[in-house]
Amino acid sequence: MLSFFKSFIYAFNGIKVALSQRNMRVHIVCAFIVIALGFVFHISMMEWIVILICIGLVIALEMINTAIEYLVDLVNPDFNEKAGKIKDIAAGAVLVISFFVLIVGCLIFWKHLLILVKSLTG
Repeated sequence: MLSFFKSFIYAFNGIKVALSQRNMRVHIVCAFIVIALGFVFHISMMEWIVILICIGLVIALEMINTAIEYLVDLVNPDFNEKAGKIKDIAAGAVLVISFFVLIVGCLIFWKHLLILVKSLTG
């Protein structure tokens, strides 16, 4: 049972390491902005579910990308073209999911922003 609880400590340590990365901090700031907009625009329960799944996907994939980068650097600390491609592919995966999450966010918030603009312009 003690090892079970220790696994949570290791996982939280992993989160702490991930949060030390610049890109992760950018994702976290974006997540807070989107969550704030969700409250401002009173999005529906289904929209909240979609937003939270999207945030979780981006953050989890960024953590996997960070782990891959650490692993590649551990296995091959010197410059290596194949190692660079592995890191580029992992980073590309984060970019792909981020692009699709941006589209989802635009689809969810578009109508709310349109209503706001119409109310401000009279």
